[in-house]
Amino acid sequence: MLRPLILALCLVVHLISAQCGPGSIYQQSNSRCLTLFRAAVNFQTAESICATLSGHLVSIHNAIDNAFVSSQAQKYMDGGAWIGAQASAPDVTNPLNWYWTDGSNFDYQNYKVGQPTPPGSTACMQLETGTAKWQTANCTNKLPFICSAAATVVPTCPTITIPSHCPSGYTWFETTDFCYKTTVQFTNFNDARSACQADGGDLASIHSIAENAFLVGLSKAGITNKDKDWNDDVWIGLVYQNSKWQWTDGSVVNYVNWGDGEPNNMNKEWWTALVADPHEGKNSEGTRWNNVPQDDQRAFLCKIAPLH
Repeated sequence: MLRPLILALCLVVHLISAQCGPGSIYQQSNSRCLTLFRAAVNFQTAESICATLSGHLVSIHNAIDNAFVSSQAQKYMDGGAWIGAQASAPDVTNPLNWYWTDGSNFDYQNYKVGQPTPPGSTACMQLETGTAKWQTANCTNKLPFICSAAATVVPTCPTITIPSHCPSGYTWFETTDFCYKTTVQFTNFNDARSACQADGGDLASIHSIAENAFLVGLSKAGITNKDKDWNDDVWIGLVYQNSKWQWTDGSVVNYVNWGDGEPNNMNKEWWTALVADPHEGKNSEGTRWNNVPQDDQRAFLCKIAPLH
């Protein structure tokens, strides 16, 4: 009788708590969720990815918020990261010419010495994660970024256990409603695919910049490839067959993210690896794709439909 009574009280007494999704950080002072992306993209792309999370690039309105956001960012990234301020006019020294993409007032700034300065034809704001100071940057620059979205408010009642979204070892990505797993094991494409198929899935297909950024974060090792054979990358399921690129899971090729000069060597490099960690001397490939021969790579990404 006690459990039905508690559940009945939950319908009457509206006690609440806030929750964030997997991989997000709850900021209690603003009841919001912060999601940090280490993949470097331009300002508009970053804002678009935040929109897929029902949010915007983060806005900052006081010293306490600034310290919290920068302290969290330091744990995951070095250097600058996009926050959600963009200039609406060339005079970047005038606070009235700045706005936050979430529509809130531009009522606080924490510029480093000598800032703000015009960075070019467009001006957006980056947070220096190590110092918590701000400086302007051209909006076409590519930087990591920080998203903010309202926390989900839920009743503080006994949780009813529901089946997991994903099989053991897999991580669910809400935006695509698929489950993903990184396996760190030097192996060739065929053996990697067989391992994914044994789980009931396939090597990962990628259909948007948001999905690509998620998989970079899932598979990144934090190393710089110093092996001139370039085999520290991650297998995905894109193959060149019948004179065209195809996903092994049969899904449509509606998004590609080749590195500069890729694909090349089409006489033998018919498979694809995600460059989760940059190649030494060829950093343009970081977070992007490289077509490769059938050699061993350090890891592979599996993708499988969720359990629900």
